[in-house]
Amino acid sequence: MIPMSIVRLNKSTTVRILQRGMRALDSVAPTAAQSLAFDWFGKPQRRTQRPFIAGHQFSIADGGAELAVWDWGDGRTVLLVHGWNGNAAQLSAFVPPLLRSGYYVAAPDLPAHGASAGARTNVRAMADALLRVGRRVGPVHAVIAHSLGAAATAIAMAEGLGAERAVLIAPPADLPRYAGLFARALGLSPRSTDGLLARLDRALGGRERFDLLGLARHQTAPMLVLHDPEDREVPFADGQALANAWPAARLEPLAGAGHTRALRDPAVISRAVGFATDAEVSFPLSA
Repeated sequence: MIPMSIVRLNKSTTVRILQRGMRALDSVAPTAAQSLAFDWFGKPQRRTQRPFIAGHQFSIADGGAELAVWDWGDGRTVLLVHGWNGNAAQLSAFVPPLLRSGYYVAAPDLPAHGASAGARTNVRAMADALLRVGRRVGPVHAVIAHSLGAAATAIAMAEGLGAERAVLIAPPADLPRYAGLFARALGLSPRSTDGLLARLDRALGGRERFDLLGLARHQTAPMLVLHDPEDREVPFADGQALANAWPAARLEPLAGAGHTRALRDPAVISRAVGFATDAEVSFPLSA
């Protein structure tokens, strides 16, 4: 849903050729250009990797594409959720401290990612996958989620995931804006950019179903946002907006954490695990 590597296209020869080709196609066959852009936008780069902490792997096949899930330990359930182009293994560093705190940890590869089935996906399908995982391993005590996985988590929580608290690391807030950036990076015209956005709206069931700020206003679970002010993938302002819209939320800026690198940052891991496991977390959280 947010193919960051394309949103941040550089000016290489390959990119210029791609943009010229898309502009030419758009000028003579805008519907075809929109269809091609829609297809690319929903196709993540698959990275298959097992978590470095030895655990049990199982599959969830009911209710949609088969999902690969890793789990560890016993106790109340904490879900670990990766972002676009990611996989469960990226959150391996969160597993040991959660196990030491006495929790059961489950980490899925989301649709079309890692070892899970599918070639294309979107934030709606990712949220549906989390609901499926939650039904299998719930009730869910907490979720620690990254980037677009954080957006999918917010949607799933609004639709009954039932998590008692959430940690969202570098969450996006305005998903259509990323689609617009993607379209412009490809060289689509304003007309075809609007066409791409309309296709995405239809595919995701209507704008209100992935309006993260609108959904956030109705959330009741405590939530912590961890975000690097210098994040080059998802602007810090997105994390601020989501924390401001969520009634019981706290934003903690973590300078130098980066975007994906944040999943290995000791401060991020410590704060996320501390919030997920702190029995004293309560309303209100804002200062």
